[in-house]
Amino acid sequence: MTKSSKKHTQGNTLGNQKSVSDPAENKPMLWGKQTELSLNYFAIGKHTFEQCFIDALVSIKRASAQVNHELHLINDEQLKAIIFACNELLDSKHADQFPLKVWQTGSGTQTNMNVNEVITSLANTYLLQGGQGDPAKDNTRLHPNDHINMSQSSNDVFPTAMHIVVAQQTLHVLLPSIERMERALSQRQSEFDEFLTVARTHLMDALPIKAGALLSAHEQQITAAKKAIEESLISVHQLALGGTAVGSGANAPNSFGQQVIALLAEQYQLPFVQHENLYAAVSGEDALMRFSCSLKQLATALFKLANDFRLLGSGPRCGLNEWHLPANEPGSSIMPGKVNPTQCEALSMVCLQVFGNDLTVSLAASNGQLQLNTYRPVIIHNVLESIALLADAINSFSKNTIQGLQLNHMQTDNNMRSNLSIITLLAPKLGYDVATKIVQQAVEKNESLATAAESLGLFSQVEFERLIDGQLNI
Repeated sequence: MTKSSKKHTQGNTLGNQKSVSDPAENKPMLWGKQTELSLNYFAIGKHTFEQCFIDALVSIKRASAQVNHELHLINDEQLKAIIFACNELLDSKHADQFPLKVWQTGSGTQTNMNVNEVITSLANTYLLQGGQGDPAKDNTRLHPNDHINMSQSSNDVFPTAMHIVVAQQTLHVLLPSIERMERALSQRQSEFDEFLTVARTHLMDALPIKAGALLSAHEQQITAAKKAIEESLISVHQLALGGTAVGSGANAPNSFGQQVIALLAEQYQLPFVQHENLYAAVSGEDALMRFSCSLKQLATALFKLANDFRLLGSGPRCGLNEWHLPANEPGSSIMPGKVNPTQCEALSMVCLQVFGNDLTVSLAASNGQLQLNTYRPVIIHNVLESIALLADAINSFSKNTIQGLQLNHMQTDNNMRSNLSIITLLAPKLGYDVATKIVQQAVEKNESLATAAESLGLFSQVEFERLIDGQLNI
């Protein structure tokens, strides 16, 4: 037996659950037999489901009970008890009652039943301790399968909860963090826009560019990724509820799914609708695969941003040293005074994790067989981890790097004076071959372009500088 099985004793039946206790803490455990079996047979790893995902499952149960009551499938006392239990859970009063691991059955059945059993225990206790009805009577007593899971299946409830929590976390956690970064980049862009610096292609000197334009490019990439995320949410808002086991809607009233989804849309203030093809909604997970891909697009843009900041801030004496990155903490345990681009490194690592998560989601979404995708727990685990990591890393980078970013004007001015590629601006006037001769002379003699032009008898230094200055209004 696992530690869990030794630690907790089991209630008598699923239909008449009794709370069990943790002897070490004398704390009642509200789950039942199916949860206990999962603890025993799926003691794999340490990952459990996020509380926000459990809350989504509980919200589905509450809305389902309301619709089942409207359809006269449960009575008034049962509805009140279920609503009480769900509200208790949504108030985070029993967060420790959901111990199951992510690594379980691919449909998420054990976690669905864990929620059903906990709601059942709380609801039956409510009925027994002063609520209306008597759980000892068959017309009142609640059963996790017969009542809490009524008109539902794990196969449509679990993917519905996945879509709900992804939409919710994206709206309230991820998108606000992206918008903070956009604002931070825009502010720095405005401040840097009047200064010229050296652009680089192939990591080699290229044409002059406004320092603000560098940030403008990053901001546009971030904005494009945000748009891709928002567009992918259209499919995420389509829910599987009402499809039950295989998408046919067996054992659910015809209007059940649509009615429950309407309540969920009102609760979350999100445009949830029933999927147009419930067979597809139950058997596949294309929506979250596309959503994960949009997170990968965001991570790709962030990875480039982090690397560019890292390069431009390298030095301070022997690197590019054009940007002063904020010195938030000592960077070395052995080299005094050394400051490293730690925020860039943290953001880069998060991006790599998101790339890996997206690969897992893609493989999981592509490997469902026949009428059910059985990789859903790992899909939602990876997608939620990516959302949380990206939001935290973006907030950290915006606050601790972008907001404190400064230009090293002495270095950028020196680089501008040394930049040979600036002659490109005169190529239309001089011709490519003449411009090339000036550059080759400057390289060979280690002199400025103006001096090289004068050495070749083409222009005086003053004339050449005047020509260049006339082209630098970029």
